[in-house]
Amino acid sequence: MKRSILITLIAVIMIGVAGALWVKNYYDSRYVGQDYYTVVPADEPVALGDLLDSEGNPADTGYSYELVGYDTDLNRRVLEFDKRADSNDGLYQPGTYLKVSASKQIVLNEAVINESEVPTEILEKLNSEA
Repeated sequence: MKRSILITLIAVIMIGVAGALWVKNYYDSRYVGQDYYTVVPADEPVALGDLLDSEGNPADTGYSYELVGYDTDLNRRVLEFDKRADSNDGLYQPGTYLKVSASKQIVLNEAVINESEVPTEILEKLNSEA
């Protein structure tokens, strides 16, 4: 009897630990971000349009960006995100530098920064792609 209780207790603990590890891995891959630096290309035709939901129906207005960014280790990544806006003035215009936080799965946020805030090596990479 004591042995079966001990085995059950160990099994419950192992399931709990496995579940906690799964939750931590999911959280980290979804909500823990790495910073990337990018710029809206000068030839990007930024114009207000429909943002579509998962079924392809218009859900809001804004612009869908797909920008190349680099982290401080010079790892390249394509960053995809939507910017909701009511007018073109609310969109990131060509030449705008951004610091984008992205997890393995999604872009978490983006912030406009000055060109001087972009690390030199990354700025060189961004300018060579322009």
